[in-house]
Amino acid sequence: MNMDQAGEAGTTALRTARFEYAAQAPDYDAALRRFTLGTWPGRTAMLWLPALIAAAAGLLRVWVWHLGWGGVVLVGATVVIASLGVRQWHRRVRMKELYENDAALGTIRTTLTEDGMRTRGAADGDQGEPDEWRAHPWWFETAELFVLTGSMGYFFVLPKRGAASPEDVERARALFTEHLRRI
Repeated sequence: MNMDQAGEAGTTALRTARFEYAAQAPDYDAALRRFTLGTWPGRTAMLWLPALIAAAAGLLRVWVWHLGWGGVVLVGATVVIASLGVRQWHRRVRMKELYENDAALGTIRTTLTEDGMRTRGAADGDQGEPDEWRAHPWWFETAELFVLTGSMGYFFVLPKRGAASPEDVERARALFTEHLRRI
């Protein structure tokens, strides 16, 4: 091994973060709550559908029902509240599915490198190529979690408690900042 290869190996080791943890349902609930209330994609997605349905209800009112303004407000409020409830229920079901899939892996090992992220159940070993960073274009952080996402359809929840060392949390944050967009 020449000096350049040794230097590259040292840099690679410094840019690697390792986590080992078990999935816990409260982590997924916290990730959903923070995404929905604390990020622009979450708030936008939460309000877009109710606004669209309320507009449709308003058009329906004009064309069919011929209600007064009090009726329009009542129908609009009912539709918005109902659609918010259905949307939140759907999100909770989706997060429960994600949690159950991760919990089935048992102890989870996640390795972050410059190339991407590799996640496996403890019994799976470390075979395979890492997922590229573009699979999760956004990330956000809570006091206990890193969360990677690109849509409501998929979240990757990475608990900080699973870090092999406190430096791994800082390295993970640096890798996320470098490769993903913080929301």
